[in-house]
Amino acid sequence: MPIPFHPREAQRLALLRELGVLGSPAGAGLDALTACAARLTGAPLAAISLVDEDAQWFLSRSGFELAQIPRSQGFCSHAILGEGLFTVPDLARDPRFRDSPLVTDGPRVRFYAGQPLTIDGLAVGTLCVLDLQPRTLGAGEREALAQLGRAAVELLQSQQRLRDASRLRERLFDFARAGGDWMWESDAQHRYRWLSEAFQPITGIDPRQQLGEPITDAQLLDADGSPRVPAQYYRALLGRQEPFARVLTAKHTPRGLLYLSRSAVPVFDTAGRFEGYRGTVRDVTSTLAAANEARRGEVTLRELAAQVPGMLFTFEEHPDGRAGYPFVSDGAERVLGMPAATLQADALTFFRHVHPPDLAPLGKALAEGAARLTRLEHSFRMALPDGSLRWFEMRAAPTRLGDGGTLWHGFTADVTARKAIEEALQAHEERWQIAADAARIGIAEFVLATGLVSLDRRACVNHGLPFPHGRVTLDDWMAQIDPADRDAVMAGIGEALAGERPFEGRYRIRRPDGSVRWLEFVVRATRDEAGAPTGVIGTCRDVHEQQLADELSRGMQEAERASRAKSEFLSRVSHELRTPLNGILGFTQLMALDEDHPLAAPQAQRLASVQRAGNRLLNLINDVLEISRIESAEVAVRTLAVDLDAALHASLSLVQSLARGRSITIEPTPPSGMWVSGDERALEQVLVNLLSNAIKYSGEQSPVVLGLQRRDGTVSIAVRDRGVGLTTEQQARLFQPFDRLGAERRRIEGSGLGLVIARQLAEAMGGRIDVVSVPGAGSTFTLQLPEAEEPSGSAYLATQPAALLHEPPAPRRTQRQVVYIEDELLNQVLLQEVFRARPDWQLHIADDGASGLRLARELSPHLMLIDMNLPDTNGLALVQALRADPSTRALRCIALSADAMNEQIVAARRAGFDDYWTKPIDVAQVLAGLDAVLDGAA
Repeated sequence: MPIPFHPREAQRLALLRELGVLGSPAGAGLDALTACAARLTGAPLAAISLVDEDAQWFLSRSGFELAQIPRSQGFCSHAILGEGLFTVPDLARDPRFRDSPLVTDGPRVRFYAGQPLTIDGLAVGTLCVLDLQPRTLGAGEREALAQLGRAAVELLQSQQRLRDASRLRERLFDFARAGGDWMWESDAQHRYRWLSEAFQPITGIDPRQQLGEPITDAQLLDADGSPRVPAQYYRALLGRQEPFARVLTAKHTPRGLLYLSRSAVPVFDTAGRFEGYRGTVRDVTSTLAAANEARRGEVTLRELAAQVPGMLFTFEEHPDGRAGYPFVSDGAERVLGMPAATLQADALTFFRHVHPPDLAPLGKALAEGAARLTRLEHSFRMALPDGSLRWFEMRAAPTRLGDGGTLWHGFTADVTARKAIEEALQAHEERWQIAADAARIGIAEFVLATGLVSLDRRACVNHGLPFPHGRVTLDDWMAQIDPADRDAVMAGIGEALAGERPFEGRYRIRRPDGSVRWLEFVVRATRDEAGAPTGVIGTCRDVHEQQLADELSRGMQEAERASRAKSEFLSRVSHELRTPLNGILGFTQLMALDEDHPLAAPQAQRLASVQRAGNRLLNLINDVLEISRIESAEVAVRTLAVDLDAALHASLSLVQSLARGRSITIEPTPPSGMWVSGDERALEQVLVNLLSNAIKYSGEQSPVVLGLQRRDGTVSIAVRDRGVGLTTEQQARLFQPFDRLGAERRRIEGSGLGLVIARQLAEAMGGRIDVVSVPGAGSTFTLQLPEAEEPSGSAYLATQPAALLHEPPAPRRTQRQVVYIEDELLNQVLLQEVFRARPDWQLHIADDGASGLRLARELSPHLMLIDMNLPDTNGLALVQALRADPSTRALRCIALSADAMNEQIVAARRAGFDDYWTKPIDVAQVLAGLDAVLDGAA
């Protein structure tokens, strides 16, 4: 860095040498000013610097130990060229200084401000402050540095004058020793009898002119040159005929007003008579002026110190145990409530007020600093005279005294408010840490200049690293990212550095222990004052469990979508199959029941085959829908106490016709009085399935045997047949849907779904189905259910088989009006044929919803039969329209539809339907249902 020189460099260097301060201690005043400058600006580094030909000397310094640096490396050579404050907000960005070792190495200084110290128009150095971060100074800080700079100049000049006075005193001592001080002698009347030759060089008066003349009277002065109060006079002092020393008077001479220090002893003869005085006189004019100047500098220092929010001090400790405060600023009373004089009178007063728990640490810090000559920065509490307990911070620099003791130059300030803020920040940090730990949020930062990644404690936990971690480069960190995610992460960091938008995403990291975790990153760029990116900073949150839960949720949603799609497919297939089956089974039933036009035996047999085939297909559809309902939990299984005897009786009545068709006898069990925990409908469905399978797979005229057993709170219902039995391989496939184990080749009716449904219903009731089978000897299927207690007040009622034939209804006196809304012609014709069996019922057909609404309002029919899928609307909307119209609100409405899914039936009832009948219809059941509805119609 080129060295700039002052236009009057030679004169400036001469003035610097005249000051005579290079290489000498700064003194308490300059150290106090340096500490004050650092404190007022908040800068960690401050110094009073003097610039000579080759070096920059730090006469006083705060925050660092360097005594000097080469002039080419410093910044003050530039500051002394101007008159005002010289500042560099960012040294690293200033081409004049960015290559300085102080910027690139060492402390890495980033900010500099220097106030020139100007004497007689020449700047010999600066009062400067330095910071490790780029910054600027406020107006108040700039003014404070200017005032402190002027005070520093005053102190430097005062020190120069003191040194000059000291040299003068030394010369006068030499003069006195060589006869240079003037000496005098008087007689008893206080007239000069003799004056030494030094009198004339000092006063400019010929001593011969004074001989015989009375000594001039003069008022005695104090040490600062002011008249004593009350007034005292030199002649009166002489009249006492007593010795005196260093009495100060003033004397007007050709050389100006002189301040004279007089000392003398009285002379007596052998008889004791007073003969006069012999004495010396020393000109102390310059000494007094220097002292007064120094006192004025001290006053200036104290006035400035009074503006400092703290106490400036010098404190000395000696090896013999002596200690004291040579200097204490008036701030002591303001911050400590103790006058400076009190502390100077008893140095231990300060330490007596230190809070007891903090006294030993403070003493230890002072001892260590004194032993190593290291700067002290220590916080402690003090119990002040007003009873308050407050926090203080002491900053001091030690120097070694000649006797081996230590002299401290320091500053003590009340930092109670700052401590409260720090404690609040610490509490906030602790709360943040607790919240971050609870949320698993860590903070990570990457610095472009160093290429290093830093992680806080929680981020280390998330990455599986120790805290604090060692050196981690960006490549080290990227190595932890799952290979499949690395490109996306690097691209995201690049986008964050290039733009203003943050980068967010979830990615997998592989910890050192081999485990893989999902972390969520939210990252944004950091930038310097010019807007250039310096790195990225962001949060990393452990979302592993949440990610797995999200994946599970997505899987469940996908499964639900698949389930809904399956249900919609089954609903559509069921509807499309039931619609033609409605015509097939309906018309076969009508033909079989037509007594007016009976079929010939061969035709009746063929018709029965068609009907069986249709029923088989319908049973298959119903079984598929039943499995779907069970798997989707649409079948509500209530766990109640069920009468087992009643359930067996009802189930046997339903399979008796099948058993008679195959000449198979069922050996029932005697009444057991047992009750089981289950659902009555589901239990009967399981029993019917087990019984019908036993009948179908037994040989003709073979018995089917029932068995009951109670053990350890469990009831077992065994159904045993004498069929062909099952192999081990067949038993393993027994409960697979649609797997009939070869029964289809033996032309045994079935869908391969009955046992699947039975097992699922058994498990839903808290039970199970077991099978034991021997090929060629038959099989035993056992249903096991939890035993239940018989409810109080219940009684067993045997249910008799329902009559299969119905007597024709008695003729009705009043016709019944029925409106059937259906767009399918085949279904219209089928229901018209059904109504032929009831000639007193009048059926009105509507092809769409609008026609049906019109008929309903015109006829007010006794019953509305409504298909759920119409060309212009659907059954739900239609029944809601009927319920909303006061003229049709009370009509009896029954859905008659090929939609047989449970949710469709539930939705229809909620919309307002009184009942829901599914297609294909059972003609006998439809007639019975219509009889029941229309018989009750008004």
